[in-house]
Amino acid sequence: ATEKQTAVEQKVEKQLSLSDEVIASSVNGKEVSLTSVHDQVFSAKLMGDGAAVIPADGNIYSPVDGEVTVAYETKYAYGLKSDDGAEILIHIGIDTVNLKGEHFESFVKQGQRIKKGDKLGTVDLAAVKEAGYDTTVMVIVTNTNDYASVDRVQNDKVKAGDNLIAVTAH
Repeated sequence: ATEKQTAVEQKVEKQLSLSDEVIASSVNGKEVSLTSVHDQVFSAKLMGDGAAVIPADGNIYSPVDGEVTVAYETKYAYGLKSDDGAEILIHIGIDTVNLKGEHFESFVKQGQRIKKGDKLGTVDLAAVKEAGYDTTVMVIVTNTNDYASVDRVQNDKVKAGDNLIAVTAH
């Protein structure tokens, strides 16, 4: 087999291992379109498709059953892989990496198994706002291109655990 054939076979195999699934909201708050987020990396969907939530409180929960693939030292973002194959980035706030972990607490580490609803961490929203940062939480499916569709479930107010994003396998 040529390298190209092998690459195509691997991609097909990866797509076959994906299932349709619904990704929950990881925070309580007001759900908004990703395109309305004040950061072009997210609003132009450069990281993938998904949804955003303006958080009502500082608790961050797992939106799926799966594994923590990335737990950033600065605690402003989490990478997760669901048991059904979705690769998810939860990004808390815009440019909050600059806070170097201040006002954030994380309860998980890389490689840890998680269940939907497990508390991943907390953020002091008032302190983050006071420091001049937008606190919008983005929930992104970073392997969007592996799916036939990634659609935001239209809500207004959401609670952690409510349906937020529907992904459809090929």
